[in-house]
Amino acid sequence: MKQVVLIGFVALMVSCKTTKVNTGILLEQSPVIIYKTRVNHDHHVPITLDSGKKKLISYPAPSDLYYEGELALPLKLQKGYLLDLRGIGTNTVFTSYTYEEYSKLDAPPSFKELLDSVIDTDPFEAIYDCGKRNSYEDLVKEINSRIRKGMAGFKPIR
Repeated sequence: MKQVVLIGFVALMVSCKTTKVNTGILLEQSPVIIYKTRVNHDHHVPITLDSGKKKLISYPAPSDLYYEGELALPLKLQKGYLLDLRGIGTNTVFTSYTYEEYSKLDAPPSFKELLDSVIDTDPFEAIYDCGKRNSYEDLVKEINSRIRKGMAGFKPIR
């Protein structure tokens, strides 16, 4: 019986097709997140912890720190807000690693090293969901305009 199940599983795996994902479409449909931190973390690598801020949930590979061939540093906006290019969320914390040094690593640090490198577990003054990227013609210009107009249409996440 085990052999039949194993053969069936192998046949299923061999018959499965992989699908290429169009990352351009995913990026267009991704949410636009802006945020403001209590202190300057513009160059610090963010990672995501669980809600108790004890377990590592998400972290970048060194190669993930690039966006369109450049380091994915957040873009500076009006009134101290930053446009996220990395995946900021409510459980994001910042490490002592800078984008510059982390991007040069051959491999990500160990979980322990990443957890030990956390320098700010409560960094955010505010985080807003500003809708989908494809709803903007000139993203930075339109976001800055809405910031000046009191965050009109933005959904506070925190």
